[in-house]
Amino acid sequence: MFEGISNGWDMFKESIKVFMKYPVMIFPLLFVWCVYAPMILYMKYGLKWEKFSGGESILIVTAFIFAFAFLLAMSCSVLLELIQQIESGKSPDLLKAVFETLALNLVKMIPIVIVWTVLWVLLTIISALIRRKNEEDDSEFNAENAAKTLAGADGEFSFSSYFIDALKKGVRMIVFLILPGIAWENRGCFDAVKKGLSVFRLHLYEFTSGFVLTELASFIIFFPVALMFALGSAKKGRPPIIVFPEQAWYLAMVYIAFAWSYTIYLEQMFVAELYLWHIKWEREFDKLRASGDMRPFSFYDVKRPSLLDDTPDLVENLSASTQEKIVKKSPWNK
Repeated sequence: MFEGISNGWDMFKESIKVFMKYPVMIFPLLFVWCVYAPMILYMKYGLKWEKFSGGESILIVTAFIFAFAFLLAMSCSVLLELIQQIESGKSPDLLKAVFETLALNLVKMIPIVIVWTVLWVLLTIISALIRRKNEEDDSEFNAENAAKTLAGADGEFSFSSYFIDALKKGVRMIVFLILPGIAWENRGCFDAVKKGLSVFRLHLYEFTSGFVLTELASFIIFFPVALMFALGSAKKGRPPIIVFPEQAWYLAMVYIAFAWSYTIYLEQMFVAELYLWHIKWEREFDKLRASGDMRPFSFYDVKRPSLLDDTPDLVENLSASTQEKIVKKSPWNK
């Protein structure tokens, strides 16, 4: 267990180092944010929900969540394609990664996104019921409230709502763990799901440590704006301790955009590294068994792969047939 936690910490640190060397990896998530932010603000402050029936409201929420889940899956696929480029000894090419995502991975991801959307909608409905029971939200649209909404800080903290958010994050990270099977191994949708869930079960300690570490990182990254909300917001008749100018709240929204993008990047990168380590271990295990060596061979007997050591761990551990299929199918290589 403790070895799993230690390796989880090492993978977490690796994710930070990779970002420092290849900051281009956060760009797809910044694009997602630029689409997500106006949509969520319009849904909260622009839509007149009282005009819609309960069923219509659920359909609207479902459409929004599907679009958001689709964009997140796309951004994860682009990140995986960038990793494959780096592991092939090439410089990361964002345009190529986007092209290959659209040409090779898009159709296979759709069923996964649909199932993810259903789970997300169910959790969102439960969360909405909890919030309605605990509080009534009648906030008006202004820069301060917009910043709180985008930071997810527009409601009172409760353990029940935090638990729902943790479940959403867990499902999201499992989806991120499934997608490498499509992007790297050219698996079909259901085969990729089976492989991703297998990696999740086999390396639960590492996955859990990544969940906790990314949650801690999120807390640290969002702490400055959380402090700003605490000092600059009036609560229950109490005036704000500090009155921030409106421009400060706009700057906070810019900070939130980068903070959110980076925390999601950490989640995507962590599970991608876990998957990469698994296929390296799997390949070495198969080689041993093929040679007749039946001695115990644990996950930790394989050196953790790194994107910064100029060793093509991904390319070396994909089967020759998989590499050939990827080369042949990619329109970019024609």
